[in-house]
Amino acid sequence: MPFKKLKPLLKDILEHYNITEATPFQKMVIPKIKSGANIFAVAPDNSGKTTSLILTTLQRIKDYEERDNPRTVIFVKDKAAALELEERFEPFIKHFNLTTYSVYEELAEKIQKDAIYEGVDIVIGTAKRINKLYLMNGINLNDMDTIIVDDANELPRIDFAKDIVRISDSFPKCQFIVFSTEYDEKLKSLKDSFMFNALLIEG
Repeated sequence: MPFKKLKPLLKDILEHYNITEATPFQKMVIPKIKSGANIFAVAPDNSGKTTSLILTTLQRIKDYEERDNPRTVIFVKDKAAALELEERFEPFIKHFNLTTYSVYEELAEKIQKDAIYEGVDIVIGTAKRINKLYLMNGINLNDMDTIIVDDANELPRIDFAKDIVRISDSFPKCQFIVFSTEYDEKLKSLKDSFMFNALLIEG
């Protein structure tokens, strides 16, 4: 069972919420993500994709390392998705010395830039806003080691083609993880551009 090899604190949190058994999809995808491979994680809703995302993100980050710059960037479709995912992180992340922050078009760039400057470990946001902050030097990604795309099938096609690929081209040594409910043309375009060696895990 993949939960056995998680950090002890993560296992304690799962036990607190009575999550003792991994879903079939989690049993497949969590070990593969932990291995460091680039992953297309494709499964229907309610298969455990979001919990897999949170667990593997927190497993990978060394919370004892004090760094000001983000180490994980997570692309989502819109403001609502960013805030929802940040809320899903909260029961886990409050026990770690780590922080999350959401960025999206509806909030002023300067406010987001200043918040990130203060120090954020995990940035969650729309592709358009993350890319804009990066281009205006509003987000330092030099310490980033993981790029995640959540609900990839729901992201606008133009963001995939322009913004996500642009960021990925700048950080080829990162681990790339894409979650989706289906392996569609957008995912195939990522495979053709920079995830050609990614593993496809289907649940």
